[in-house]
Amino acid sequence: MSREYAPYGLWESPITADAIAEDSVSMSDIFVDPVTKDIYYIEQRASEGGRYVLLSNQTQNEVFAKDFNVRTRVHEYGGAAAIAYNGTVYSSNFADFLVYAAKDGKIKPITPEDPKKIYRYADFSVHPVHTDLLVAVLEDHTHDTPQTVRSSLCVINSAATTVTSLVCTENAQREFYAAPTFSPSGDRLAWQFWEHPDMPWEGGRLYVADVHYNPNTHTLSLSNTKMVAGSASTISACYPLWASNDKLLFTSDEGEEGNRFANLWECTQACTKPVLSSVVQQDFCMPPWTLGNYPFAFLDDSGTKAICVAWRGGRSVLYVVDITTGSYKEIKDESFDFVVVEHVRRVSDYTFVFTGLRSNAPGAAMLCTLIGPSFMPDFQVLRSTASTSAAPFPEGIISLPIPLELKLAGDNIVYAVYYAPNNPAYAGSSIPNEKPPCVLGVHGGPTGLETQNLNWLKQYFTSRGYAWLDINYSGSSCYGRTYVERLKGNWGIIDVSDCIEAVQSPELRSLIDTKRTAIRGGSSGGYTVLASISLASSAASKTKFFASATSNFGISNLELLADDTHKFELMYMTKLLGGTKEEIPHVYHDRSPVYFSARIETPLLVLQGNDDEVVPPAQSWTIIDGVIKNKGHVEAHFFDGEQHGWRTSETIKKAIEFEREWYEKSMVRASVSK
Repeated sequence: MSREYAPYGLWESPITADAIAEDSVSMSDIFVDPVTKDIYYIEQRASEGGRYVLLSNQTQNEVFAKDFNVRTRVHEYGGAAAIAYNGTVYSSNFADFLVYAAKDGKIKPITPEDPKKIYRYADFSVHPVHTDLLVAVLEDHTHDTPQTVRSSLCVINSAATTVTSLVCTENAQREFYAAPTFSPSGDRLAWQFWEHPDMPWEGGRLYVADVHYNPNTHTLSLSNTKMVAGSASTISACYPLWASNDKLLFTSDEGEEGNRFANLWECTQACTKPVLSSVVQQDFCMPPWTLGNYPFAFLDDSGTKAICVAWRGGRSVLYVVDITTGSYKEIKDESFDFVVVEHVRRVSDYTFVFTGLRSNAPGAAMLCTLIGPSFMPDFQVLRSTASTSAAPFPEGIISLPIPLELKLAGDNIVYAVYYAPNNPAYAGSSIPNEKPPCVLGVHGGPTGLETQNLNWLKQYFTSRGYAWLDINYSGSSCYGRTYVERLKGNWGIIDVSDCIEAVQSPELRSLIDTKRTAIRGGSSGGYTVLASISLASSAASKTKFFASATSNFGISNLELLADDTHKFELMYMTKLLGGTKEEIPHVYHDRSPVYFSARIETPLLVLQGNDDEVVPPAQSWTIIDGVIKNKGHVEAHFFDGEQHGWRTSETIKKAIEFEREWYEKSMVRASVSK
């Protein structure tokens, strides 16, 4: 078949916004009943308004009713909405914020009625002896402002439908809890704790306490509470998991300055120490933006070996770690082509499940058994997120990620991922010597990572003749704590300069048309977008470096955000900017794009959810008003019913098409017409 030629950015593609939106399914969690060994997973379906659906692997049917939404808004980003124990499945329901239990087809609420939706529950742990008692993270929104929401650990009595407090202090408005987990006997409880201004990956601390059961009141209480790992602001300890009644494993980034990576650690009554014999310069976890995303699980009943996920070059790798010797072995196999592995859970000896994402195929819920002394993996797909209704896309249409290490100013290494224009129907451009326009993606967080898994939005553009470039700028996660802390005090400066310098690097100048590069991002990535086209400190704003820009629910006013974002991130900016709004008001002002909208010459597209409580709509209104007043070029679309990110098929489709049309108008067709 002969291949065509057409200008880059104007190729026709079978990857349509309809195809992406209608069958958009993501695997958000997988978990195992530790008694029955039954497996369950949670899918998010855009075609059902973004509803989270809990499915039994055994029956392939929904566990709860068709209108049940397995989602929680604890910490706003949720996670750990459901668990199973001895045939009973417990889950938060987004519709009414109650917790429900399902067994043998019978479903009942196990928390008291809450018509005002004051209480939010997540991250459940069932007591192994008194199995009608569950410990959970509780958020109390009685006084529903970011400054007054109270966090604690509670006990849910599923038989009596009551909730009692377990761990709560007078400083509950500043505190956070996660990952409560009982020891095998139920005699001890471990959990993670942190408080403002820390995020859990900055100063997460682990606590352990003795558990006491009162048979007269059928309640639990704690004593002898001790902090066993982590330190406020300086060391992060996350993901506690009991290997035995006396040994707790977790991840920690404690270490020598310049060589700090989140590795596996253990705590016994005798000592707390690293599991590995020497530091592995890879992070063994991602920052816990959501609850319950465990990066390791035990492979045997005695807890002597664990399967662990680490991050190398922006991709997941699997290791079997021998906890007794401190050695580790990488799982290498041609069938292992996952670039993102999450939600690792034990099933039985040397068998575990996880959610996996590939670069060249849809994601899936996976089962793996390690065979023999060499740990040969046998992978089995339990459930794929591939479309069951849409026609398959042509073979060879996927543009594969190319990881790059870019040496920028000051010999700083910055990590990027490049996707070349790719469509089997086209051999190239019809314009001699044309280089492709480029979309530069800025991830959110900002303590986050743009991973290398298949993303149909990126393929939507690369199949139309665009290049796509993701920048894991200074401050991104999974490259060690030193890399993360490059952003301290420098947000709005170094993230912007990394993006600009990356495009100007010799590697990229040879691949893309730097004068036709659009910058786009969401949330904090949207802030970097707005900063790059407005702030006086940005070289891009002085020269109109970017040809086009898209802000998805981006931050424009740091002063306003410091007051009205949600509790989880209320003090996040303190370290990113170098102090509070009261301590350094000039910094909050000088790095707020809204005050410099007169400088915006780059055509700007703004997309915003009207129900967003993380980055409220006012953040978009104000920057739009400023651009309009100064006769700039801006287009905006607000979506009813959408929160922080797009969940419904209709919004996903519209957002994709708005963005493509914007780039065509602002930088592709205008260039071709010349």
